[in-house]
Amino acid sequence: MPLFAGLDLGTTHTKLLVLDEKGNLLHQAKAAYTKGFGAHLDPQEILTLSLQLLFETFSNKDGIEELVYLSLSAAMHSLVLVDENCYPLNSMTTWADTSSQDIVAKNRKEPVIRTLVAETGTPFHPMTPFAKLWQIKEEQPDLLARVFKCIGIKEFIWYHLTGYWEIDHSMAAATGMYAPLLQDWHPLALELAGIRNDQLPEIHPVERRVDRGILNKPGYRFVYILGGSDGCLAQIGSRAMQPGVASLTIGTSGAIRVVLPQFKSDPDSGLFSYQLDSDNYVCGGPTNNGGIVLQWWEEKVMGKTAPLGILLDQFEKEAASVLPGCEGLVCLPYFGGERAPVWDASSSGMFAGIRMNHHQGHFKRAMVEGVCFIFKQILERIEEVNGSVLRIIASGGFTQSEWWLQVMSDVLERRIEVGKEDADASALGAIGVGMKSAGVIRNWTDLEKLLPFSYKMVEPDSSTNTIYRNQYQQFLRLCHYS
Repeated sequence: MPLFAGLDLGTTHTKLLVLDEKGNLLHQAKAAYTKGFGAHLDPQEILTLSLQLLFETFSNKDGIEELVYLSLSAAMHSLVLVDENCYPLNSMTTWADTSSQDIVAKNRKEPVIRTLVAETGTPFHPMTPFAKLWQIKEEQPDLLARVFKCIGIKEFIWYHLTGYWEIDHSMAAATGMYAPLLQDWHPLALELAGIRNDQLPEIHPVERRVDRGILNKPGYRFVYILGGSDGCLAQIGSRAMQPGVASLTIGTSGAIRVVLPQFKSDPDSGLFSYQLDSDNYVCGGPTNNGGIVLQWWEEKVMGKTAPLGILLDQFEKEAASVLPGCEGLVCLPYFGGERAPVWDASSSGMFAGIRMNHHQGHFKRAMVEGVCFIFKQILERIEEVNGSVLRIIASGGFTQSEWWLQVMSDVLERRIEVGKEDADASALGAIGVGMKSAGVIRNWTDLEKLLPFSYKMVEPDSSTNTIYRNQYQQFLRLCHYS
């Protein structure tokens, strides 16, 4: 009986999930990064931790050899420049890097950029490798001249596992340099970024498999599956591949996404459109300001030093003690700049309506409500461009908080469904890709039949409608001043 492993390369941890072909959970583990944080990470550390998780999980065993399908998932928009031996020439940047903000601000209104956004489906923002490379071309041309390959963390790990310079469609789409209608790199994007086609990895489907690699453990035979981006694979892992079903995820950052049957780009909508495969395109919007906002407040503003879990529990306890609407206090939580729908890394956060009766609990609840308002705004854009959303399935760290789920449901005025199984959606999506490559499932929707979710339903409280609708209008006004 084959095993299926999903290795998810996140921005704070690497996670490993192992299932059998019947969908039984056999093992899950994660390893936290200690070198780098936020905008800059160490790819060598991520490689070391990834191999460590794999070697510890698949230790030597006697008996019948087991086949292991190992699939990869990774956070989008990372960039690492490497030489021909895949040795990094710079620190790896993540989506949080804003070093190319000047390039973006200078060129974002140019007709050529509007054309690129329409043809790539990727908003022009400092998160993208396209913008980062353009900035490097302008400021460090000597560095760019020494680069053998421009890749992200998944391509870095894939090369070390298999020896191939390859990228899947979903990760290529997130670079801002991929043209779905051409099924290839966009020549104009490469020209502006100052790189050649041969400096980028070859593009392959997410189900691309390689039968030989570096993992050689007695008792196991590994098949390597290329996999995809964490956002697209979370859609699969959340069982949100049907029309009209949205996947809402909040961890450090957050996003809400739906699946479309064809590429559809609208530069005015503030949404991305990333290819998963030839029949599925993931459309939605990400926010910089998820759980990181709560952590920032407790650590930087309040000066607390307890473990993160304890800090967040204390945050929630104080925030939940305040009534919905925070007695008129409204927060625009753009404390880390913002992506959808404004796509402005220089935007900033603010509070409005502050009065002397407000205390810490009011500010904390206003921040959570503000994050929920961001999702309401993105959801409205999605429905305006792509039609009604009929179901919302939530995943990510915020689902551990019943209180936050209730606030989100109340703000959106929608039922939210939460899978009761404690498995990372992106890693589970990677396993789904492995199962499709192995022929265990034929379609993405077959995963729900094989691994049926048991859902917890969070129903909106209609008594909060008026207060949240009023607060949301105040939130939208603040957006104009950010």
